Amino acid sequence: MPHLSKIEVSAINIRIPIDKPRNYSELIERLCKARIAIKVHGNNFVAISQFNKKTGLGVFSKYTEIDIDGTWFDLEDFGPAEPEKIDEVSIPENLRPNLSAFYFELNEDIHVLTYESYSESKSLSALSVEKYFGAALKHESISNIFGRVEADVVKSYGEVERIIGLPNLKELKVVIRRPNPDDISGYLAAQIEERLYEQNGEEYVEIIRSKNSDGLIPNERSQKLAIVGAENGEVSAKSIVNGVQVYHTTNEKPEKVVDTYNKDEVDTRTMFRKLAGRMVEAIKQRRIAT
Repeated sequence: MPHLSKIEVSAINIRIPIDKPRNYSELIERLCKARIAIKVHGNNFVAISQFNKKTGLGVFSKYTEIDIDGTWFDLEDFGPAEPEKIDEVSIPENLRPNLSAFYFELNEDIHVLTYESYSESKSLSALSVEKYFGAALKHESISNIFGRVEADVVKSYGEVERIIGLPNLKELKVVIRRPNPDDISGYLAAQIEERLYEQNGEEYVEIIRSKNSDGLIPNERSQKLAIVGAENGEVSAKSIVNGVQVYHTTNEKPEKVVDTYNKDEVDTRTMFRKLAGRMVEAIKQRRIAT
């Protein structure tokens, strides 16, 4: 029986301001050429190391920075290494260990970048991707051309629906950072973008609370607003469970497409692109509905 490899694909929604050139391929290419590496967790760094504007395909590289001058552990003596042994260590200054590479694909029409969040038994977390873009997009070489670019990992639509349908829902909060409606987006995202732009705002927040014993019953508008928030910010809520107030959030719940494949029959890149296509279609269907 063949050994099956697991692959997960997630997505990040990138939005260039309405008064700047909305050329997403150019944006990603500039990030790649600028060689911007961002510390995302511990000693781990992430950078865009490859990008092809024609195909939209690229590679995230994750690697580790190590402190060469720090204390070393000697496995043979099972204790601190002697200075003379440390002097024998020679690592070229331009090399970094623990490289992991993850494919990504840019869909310029809906300004979404899909990426491998798990592949080859290695992972690239949603938080790491958000941290990378959050810092890299503020780089002077980027912000001088594209202004304040927003980037939010697309949160789980299923988690949003679960939160909306919670019994004894006491509070529903939707945070939306400037969206960029596309041709398939509904009216709501465009309306929020226009409101923020007119008032020089960056973030729209809507909170609904209920003191009724039956709790909130979100209407159709609130449900659509939550879907917009899933792609452009976050959705959170408070509900009563067994007499105790419980907090719920989409922050650590990215949307995922997961599958397994036989590496003897299909290569990783082909499988990634298949799942990336499924992710894009799922996002398009949600946008049409709002």
